[in-house]
Amino acid sequence: MIKTDGFSKQLANNFEFLGHGFVPTYKKGERGKYQLIVKKGGWESLKRKLKAATKKTMPYSFRERLQKLKEIWMGWVNNYRLASIHHKLKQLDEWLQNRLRNCIWSR
Repeated sequence: MIKTDGFSKQLANNFEFLGHGFVPTYKKGERGKYQLIVKKGGWESLKRKLKAATKKTMPYSFRERLQKLKEIWMGWVNNYRLASIHHKLKQLDEWLQNRLRNCIWSR
């Protein structure tokens, strides 16, 4: 339970704050514990920004494109660094590598 104000309580899995959410952990012996996650809108906004930066029609050199991607990626990771994001970041990294490969081939 999380206190949202002085009087009411709210279940942690219904709680969302600044794009973060809480879900129960499903490990043996860890009853009543929660982990921090990124809500779906946060992932969608990251993918949308990465997609815009890797468009083939953008007039960036490859070095400028990588710098732009680094700014987006590091800013987002710093914002959500406490959440459980490792597995999803791996998937996004694979997707991003394919987009960058496409940018190189289309030159």
